[in-house]
Amino acid sequence: MSPALDASKDATSHEVMRLLLKAFDEAPDPEQKQSAVVLINLVNFIADTEQLAAVEDYINNRLDYAPLAIAHFTAHDEAEAWLKGLEEPPSPARILIGDKYYLAWYSREDNARGIYRDYIIEPYIAELAARGIPPATPSFDTRAEAEGWLKNHPASPFDFVSIAGEHYLAVHHKRLMRHTLHPVASALTEWEETKRVQGAAETEEGGE
Repeated sequence: MSPALDASKDATSHEVMRLLLKAFDEAPDPEQKQSAVVLINLVNFIADTEQLAAVEDYINNRLDYAPLAIAHFTAHDEAEAWLKGLEEPPSPARILIGDKYYLAWYSREDNARGIYRDYIIEPYIAELAARGIPPATPSFDTRAEAEGWLKNHPASPFDFVSIAGEHYLAVHHKRLMRHTLHPVASALTEWEETKRVQGAAETEEGGE
């Protein structure tokens, strides 16, 4: 263990190192032990370069900030037109299409560019929902009513609301001066299905 980490009072980093050392001791083969060593060295590097406080702050306060999106579009074709119209787009860059996050990418070598779905907000939804949705969430009959209320009561940056009996996570995008509304149940169902499909594809590729 790094002397800097050993001297630190950062409880989170000490717990991470404890788990990594345990994983190293219990790893059944050399390859897995090497993976644990890489992570152990990374934690030691963070400690030796005096970045523990910044990492601790990020871990403890991650839910204070919404994932940053640089632009919003109402439809996919609008986003495609925006991307095609830029001589050299920022890449990678998160954007919003409707209420969903996407990642825009660009390759300077062949001028290729594209947009694909990014499930960056779903872990936030899962973690916040796991902490418990308040029983007295603001309730509305329509989305328009919810959006009107949020203009005067902006989320900071996340709040749960209920629309027609369904829970949504409202996410405030200050820079874009808008909220997105994410249906909790269906968003998490879609995310789990996406992970299942991706996992099955990776397993199939690994077996070839």
